[in-house]
Amino acid sequence: MKHFSLLTLMVATFIVMACQQQKNMPPLKQTKTIDSSDSTLYGLICEGSNDSILVFLPDPYDGSDPDTLDILYASRQHQVFGRLQVGDRVAIMPDTVGNKRASVVIVTQDLQQQWCYKVKPRIRRRAEMVNDSVGLTYWELPDTLQQQLIAEREYGFTLKADSVAMPIGMRQAHTDEDSPVEYPPMKRYRQWYIHNGRLFLVETSIDSLGNIKPIATDTAELVELTPDTLVLRMSDGLHGYYRKAE
Repeated sequence: MKHFSLLTLMVATFIVMACQQQKNMPPLKQTKTIDSSDSTLYGLICEGSNDSILVFLPDPYDGSDPDTLDILYASRQHQVFGRLQVGDRVAIMPDTVGNKRASVVIVTQDLQQQWCYKVKPRIRRRAEMVNDSVGLTYWELPDTLQQQLIAEREYGFTLKADSVAMPIGMRQAHTDEDSPVEYPPMKRYRQWYIHNGRLFLVETSIDSLGNIKPIATDTAELVELTPDTLVLRMSDGLHGYYRKAE
């Protein structure tokens, strides 16, 4: 038992010394609901990383020494997303050339924020409305309706550890039934994961047995990730988000 405790202490000490971990964050567990073709590597960023070299400790830790990848190519191609800070978790898509060069680098802890965007409503098309009334200009509408038309709402999602996502801006449908305006539908993401350098956002539902089932998945390529901005390229074009303060 003493030998086991000593070995455990040595391993823990090595991890601290190797990466000088600065943040006490829960481990990011990617959802393994996809095929085995995922080549993504996960790790903890270690000291010595810069714009050209990424030094990382494999996550989960397997007792090996920190590994090193050339990220100069990825950096020049604007495929390094987030800030490389010691102790942060990172997802890496290795290049096929000897697997010693990264093609995409994503600091997953920088993704774990509240990301939002603003939406505006439009006049609700009711069956009983006269066709001409739908075509009224903004300035011809009553003041109360004008105020509702310019009232923006905040939509978005929160990405958390353990592949958990939560929608932002969700409201009960019955609260809008009597409103003369309607807002665009929103995505209700509940899960997320990285697969081969792309971000997957999953909408889920609960069946009659209480099981969580995916109902739709959006695939996104990262275009920009800064402390305040997230830009994703999806099938219908670019989507921009701002970071909401905690």
